[in-house]
Order: sequence, then C-alpha cells, then structure tokens
Amino acid sequence: MLVVDTFIWAGLGVGLASVAGVRAFVPLALYALFAQLGFIVPPDILGLQTGGIVLGVLVVLAVLEILLDKVGAFDPVFSYVMIPLRIVAGAALFETMFEPGALLDVGAAPGLVAGAGIAAVIAVLKVMLRPSSGTASAGVSTAFLSGIEDVVAVVGGIVGLFVPLLPLVLVGFLLFFFNRIRKRRGRKYGGLRILGD
Repeated sequence: MLVVDTFIWAGLGVGLASVAGVRAFVPLALYALFAQLGFIVPPDILGLQTGGIVLGVLVVLAVLEILLDKVGAFDPVFSYVMIPLRIVAGAALFETMFEPGALLDVGAAPGLVAGAGIAAVIAVLKVMLRPSSGTASAGVSTAFLSGIEDVVAVVGGIVGLFVPLLPLVLVGFLLFFFNRIRKRRGRKYGGLRILGD
C-alpha cells in the first residue's frame, strides 16, 4: 500500500512539475488556491503560511507571466528568462506533492532535484520547439501558441492536483504540436532556403 501511495504522489509531482516547465506561476497559484480552500495541506516554507496574500501575489504573477508571453517583441527572450523560475516552481511542486512537509528540509533534496530536472527538461524543450515570432511560425501567431500553453497550464495545473501523470501527457502533446509546426515550416521553405531566413 505504501508503494502504491508513493507512486501516486510521485505521479502527481511529476505532472505538476511538467506543467511548471510550461508556466511557472499558474500551477503555483492553483496550488495555493486549493490549499486556501482546504483541499491540500500547504508545505511549511520558513514558517510562512499559504494565505490570501500569497495566493494574491501568485495570481498576479501568473497573469503577468501569461500577458508578457503574448508580446511578440519579447519572444523568445522572455522564455529564456523564465527557465530558472520554472525550474524552481517545478522543484517546489514536485516536493510538496511527493513528500508534504517542510519544503527546505535536508530530506526534501531528492524531491527538489527531481522536480527541478523535470521542469528544466520541459522548459528547455518548449523554448527549442516553440516557433518564435521572427520565424513566421508556419502561419500560427505567437499569441495563439501562448494561448495553447495557457490552456495546458491551467487544465494541467488543476488536473495535476488529483490525477497522476495526466498533465505530463498534456505537456507532451503541446511539445509534439510545436514540433509539428516547426517541421511544417521547414517543409514550406525547404526548397527556398533564402525565404526561411
């Protein structure tokens, strides 16, 4: 039974860490909301409680992240800047699901490293695969691609609190979609390299 519980909580952590690789603050804000509603026991972070102020700050940061990601002039620089924050968010979310309690204890290190690794891989793949605004993105706008990321982050962040690994599947589809767009653009300009530059 303990092995099954461990697998379930680890699966929840993997799912949320993968969503954090797409959006840093959306899954954190959803986690804080569900903690505020009493569905989740929040971790102890240096004695701070996950209250209304923390929830408000995370919601503001989530909205700001979503809005800034839609600005074509910031693409892809904004995504690179957000990678470290997404790694930290993934580490925190994985550890709080896998082993609730004090987030900064020595025993939390394996969970933090695992969550950081998952979020880092997703965040880097997302930057590499998502067509940037300067590449014409095969007729797909930056705002549209960013909107799809928002949907994956919100749905994955909610589902990830209750269903193990499903958010990872959503993130996988997102990365697959980005890769297809890049390949489509490559075929479009395959014979005319000068147009692809």
